[in-house]
Amino acid sequence: MPHPESRRPSHETSARALRHLPTIAAILGGLALLVSTSPAAAQGETAKKPKLIVEERLHETGEVARDKVVEHAFKIRNAGDAPLEILRIVQPSNFEVVSKPATLAPGEAGEVRVRVPLIHDKPVALSKQFELQTNDPDTPSSVLELRILSTEYVVVKPGFARWIYVQHEPPGTIVQKLASRDGGDFEVLGMSTPPPGITTSMKAAQKEAGSPREWHIDLALSADAPIGPIAGTLLVQVKHPKQSVVPIPLSGFVRPAIVATPNAIHLGEVNLTAKTAQTLTVKTYSTAPMQVLRVEHDLQGFPPAVLETLKPGREYKVKLDLDPATMPKGAVQGTLKIHTDSTKVPFITVPIDGTIQ
Repeated sequence: MPHPESRRPSHETSARALRHLPTIAAILGGLALLVSTSPAAAQGETAKKPKLIVEERLHETGEVARDKVVEHAFKIRNAGDAPLEILRIVQPSNFEVVSKPATLAPGEAGEVRVRVPLIHDKPVALSKQFELQTNDPDTPSSVLELRILSTEYVVVKPGFARWIYVQHEPPGTIVQKLASRDGGDFEVLGMSTPPPGITTSMKAAQKEAGSPREWHIDLALSADAPIGPIAGTLLVQVKHPKQSVVPIPLSGFVRPAIVATPNAIHLGEVNLTAKTAQTLTVKTYSTAPMQVLRVEHDLQGFPPAVLETLKPGREYKVKLDLDPATMPKGAVQGTLKIHTDSTKVPFITVPIDGTIQ
């Protein structure tokens, strides 16, 4: 039979249980915190994001005259629940972004307006692709495309003019022939101003009586065209139902008949302790031979220049000695004058400057 005292509640056990209640509460609270900060819960709080929708990724224009400017608006919208930012547009050459939205609110639509001046491209099927970069995490980059069939209704052949020319040689003339693609009649109304040294003239021509007219444009480079690159576009104004301007690209280079290399001598600061020399070459690009007759200079303390023939009639070397025993110290500034037997280029000059220490 149990002892009577065993049925009585133990005050010591109850006290021990009460002492553990704060620990149990802390554990339960920690579990609740873990549940509330679980990845699933965090994802629910950060789920908002933008979403780019492009209504038309490819637009085709069909035939367009090559003197026209093509413009198009690509429609976009934000189907997400966070602001959509247009971060950057990567675009090809001869392509302009006229306007674009900086930001689209959730549900908002906008346009990316672009333009392409066709006159700067060849008359071919053109594909102008550009990249739209946004903060859409799922599709940060989207490629859109504008396809244009740039067309010549007035055809020009060869369609360009390029010269590699030496001054004072017989001038070169390049003839451009213009004809209507469909055989119809048209008029040449005028031309833009060409680059310096190029003259233009035009005339109508017929292969036979009653046939459609062609137009011939002569592009002549003058004998004294300025030295340097030739760059530009001749714009021919025409009267035609579908095209009003015919572009003819111009390029090339005009060389001097006689050239000194280097064409200037910059000594800088020279600590002259021993004899040294400066040299240059004189060369002709003309078809006719050239002789260097003599070389003069106006530099005080410098000895006469020494002339040496490298290729008779074509190339020469000029040497100028610097001798510390005879040259005064200080600033140097003067000119070498190289005399030739050419009636077109009787002399060339080479400036010299520096400081002798």
